Amino acid sequence: MNPFTAASVWILILLSGCDLFSTRNPEEPAGGSTSEWQFPRTPRVVVENLEVSVGRRSSADYMRSFLPDEGEGSDFIFEPDPETAANNPDKFAAWDIERERSCVQSLFSTSNLPLDSLAELSIVLTREPVLLGDSADLSADYELAVGHLRDAAPRRMKGYLDFKMVRTADGGWYVYIWRDKRLAGQHCWSDLKAQF
Repeated sequence: MNPFTAASVWILILLSGCDLFSTRNPEEPAGGSTSEWQFPRTPRVVVENLEVSVGRRSSADYMRSFLPDEGEGSDFIFEPDPETAANNPDKFAAWDIERERSCVQSLFSTSNLPLDSLAELSIVLTREPVLLGDSADLSADYELAVGHLRDAAPRRMKGYLDFKMVRTADGGWYVYIWRDKRLAGQHCWSDLKAQF
């Protein structure tokens, strides 16, 4: 057998044992998996998006649940728990969409919420959303657990929320009014926002 033929046989044997030319499954992108955010076709999807965004610590997806600030008549309103508002009158006086964004970005930052710490939100509707044309009312109980590093802020919260939502021209539902209320003897979301 000539040397060229022997070398060719060895190369074929070696190549047949590897998957050099076969297709493979795509890898996840560097830096984590893709977003689980869903287009908010219903008020319930808005709630699901909020739960997922807290679990994934995604301030961008969290903010997509709220009506974008697009001029007159589209202002986001957060109405804190009355007890928290009384204890922090200056904190909530001018709470708008930018303050909401700043708060959640601070909360989800790795300097406040390490990657190995807890971040969970559970929202349970107390009744079916009430739909009236392009508006909706949604009421729910919530439990929020966040393993942040700020000593003064609560880490476990239970409360009641009331969302007023609007359906925009794109067909998506967005929160434009959020009312928060504590359950008796519990910290609430407003208490957490007051510290961030």
